[in-house]
Amino acid sequence: MTKTKPTHSLKPGDLVCSTCGEGNVPTRKFCARCGSSLVEAARVEPPWQRRFTLRRGPKVVPLTKGSGRSASNPHVHDRGLKPLILRIYRKVRTVVAVCVLVAGVLYGAYPPLRIAVNHRVVAIKQRILNVADQTLVPIHAVHVDASAQASGHAPLSAADELTNTYWLAPWVASPAPQLVLAFSHPVTLKKLILHSGASDAYVAHGRPSSLRLVFSDHESFTITPQDTSKPQTFDLQHAVLITSVQVQVTAIYQGSGSPDVAVSELELFGIQ
Repeated sequence: MTKTKPTHSLKPGDLVCSTCGEGNVPTRKFCARCGSSLVEAARVEPPWQRRFTLRRGPKVVPLTKGSGRSASNPHVHDRGLKPLILRIYRKVRTVVAVCVLVAGVLYGAYPPLRIAVNHRVVAIKQRILNVADQTLVPIHAVHVDASAQASGHAPLSAADELTNTYWLAPWVASPAPQLVLAFSHPVTLKKLILHSGASDAYVAHGRPSSLRLVFSDHESFTITPQDTSKPQTFDLQHAVLITSVQVQVTAIYQGSGSPDVAVSELELFGIQ
């Protein structure tokens, strides 16, 4: 068969059929025009001046014998794996972002879910605090206020570390009289020692029979003191990293005089 000019421009790496002169891409085994084997075909070399210049464009890697994409050219598999990982990463990132957005909307719009999440977070924080070996220390309020008070018996008298003074206030069921203790920084309350009643006239004035503690994180805890002038110690719950506590007198042991309530001292202990 007579050789003729190739039907297309030859590129470096093309195989020139030794029978008909046709140019073939490097991946072919037989000539595209005459069907002859390309085993002895000449390979087109780049011009001599291009051999000394920097390579530009994609690298041409000849395929070798073997079956499968990775077997003939292992670099093809490497180039395809990275884009696949990136695609999976982008999809996972999108799904996570959507889940976080939906969870945030549900947390803000659905109160039962918000309460459940808050309780779970508080429980985890409480568990961490219980595991840690920390000693309880006295917690002092930097400011003490009250919703009501009798003359000469200021709210501070219930948190001045003196048991011979007391806070005294008229008592009504609603709104219940309350003390408000504020702290200089977030604290965790663990124990309360209550000195109930008036130190100099215990029977004459009312004493708390139920105290509801409302913390700055909107959690609450109720204690039921006994009718005794001796100090009473209570373990507290839910008071984790709070800045204030409201002590509401929701019920009393009635005194011999007019309805009122007296508290000599509130001693707080916890972690700060």
